[in-house]
Amino acid sequence: MADKERNTNKIILIAVIAVAVLFVGAVGGGFYMMWNKLADLDALVRPEEEEVDEETDDGLSTIGAMFPLDTFIVNLADEERKRYLRVTMQIELKEGEPVEILEQRLVQVRDIILMILPTKRFQEIRSVNGKTVLRQEIMTRLNDLLKKEVINNIYFTEFVVQ
Repeated sequence: MADKERNTNKIILIAVIAVAVLFVGAVGGGFYMMWNKLADLDALVRPEEEEVDEETDDGLSTIGAMFPLDTFIVNLADEERKRYLRVTMQIELKEGEPVEILEQRLVQVRDIILMILPTKRFQEIRSVNGKTVLRQEIMTRLNDLLKKEVINNIYFTEFVVQ
């Protein structure tokens, strides 16, 4: 009887060890296959990125002069809660337009922006779409001030609502 139990224990031990070895081998093989697939994907993706970079270098539109503005801190128009907006932006001028255009009218530029920002509610500017609408509104009003399309884009370098 003791011999039978020993043989049964040996068979169970051998079976457990065999299953463990098979499991470790399967997991290792899976990782090896996955690693190779990821390396192949990486090799496929990288040449495309390099080609895109080469294309954009040739096809890049030139960037106009950048005009940094000081930080604006304003109260938002929310009635239920006091919130303030802290925003810093840079204005990109169209190619060939001199920065002096904005420097000469800096007081008016700041005034327009300070008249627009406090009219906004948090719900209006919290999304990306809301920030885009705000950017468009500022650009339109500033181009109206300058009597021609001088401003190409506005970049928010800081945008904090608290």
